[in-house]
Amino acid sequence: MGLLKKMIEGYDEQKAIEILSDKDYWQDVIRAEQNKLIMQEPLFGIETHDDIPCAVCYIGNIKGLIPIIEFGPIQHGRVNTLEDLKDPKKVEKTYQLMHSMTGQQIAFLVKGHDKKENIFTASRREALEWMKKRTEETLAVGSKTLAVIRNVTPVRAIADIGGITATLSAAEYQHGWIEDLTDHIMVGDHISAQIIEYDKDKNRAVISRKVLLPDPWEDLGLVEQSVYICEIAGVRQGGCYFRLKTQRGYVDGFLRHPRHEKLARGDKALVKIINIDNSKRRIFAIYVRPLKIS
Repeated sequence: MGLLKKMIEGYDEQKAIEILSDKDYWQDVIRAEQNKLIMQEPLFGIETHDDIPCAVCYIGNIKGLIPIIEFGPIQHGRVNTLEDLKDPKKVEKTYQLMHSMTGQQIAFLVKGHDKKENIFTASRREALEWMKKRTEETLAVGSKTLAVIRNVTPVRAIADIGGITATLSAAEYQHGWIEDLTDHIMVGDHISAQIIEYDKDKNRAVISRKVLLPDPWEDLGLVEQSVYICEIAGVRQGGCYFRLKTQRGYVDGFLRHPRHEKLARGDKALVKIINIDNSKRRIFAIYVRPLKIS
């Protein structure tokens, strides 16, 4: 190994050990099956076996198949049983779920294996159910949790908090206006959040990252009739939302469109604060001039 370090640029000892050690990954597969260990690997692709779509993942060089009936939690409108495979709409909806998660880390329990074919079968559903059961033991409204982002749109994100689906709206991500949540987080991000709603029967929760952040309105430090640098956060027909930095974070305000300037999201500008309404958490300002700040 010492000679390789000197002769190969970009040498990574851990990767070299994995390749040169000729590791037997069957030990990991069998141990996981016997001890019911939850494994996590990227969803590599989707194949069809015996007319059943299967998610594909790997443990080392050993292929794993997760049949569509074992992929998602039991939900109305999706494939939950073999009988559901006769319903094209349910198959398509569950297939789209599999497709959307391709490339993401997924949890699963190994259910069987075939060394001759170098393959194992697994269930994501059972892994999620086990994770859900453990999470429910400590889950409560007001509790703090780690959330892993699984899907993001401009207005909301879907996260996993341990076998339970949680929704994070753009308004609950941070203080201040957010035009597009995808500018702030992406699939795979880990965030700290608080449970603000929980429906055990529907296996769904609503989370907030904002409530764990300092509240800038508690110590605003802004003065009416003063001018400040701001960033345009969103443009609407009646005016623009802008972000102002305070001692405890950012707050948003509103200004009318300037008569001779066309503002766009991300622009920097100098504004004059006309009114601060702490009770309604509103700031109104007028546009002074553009700023060119790198």
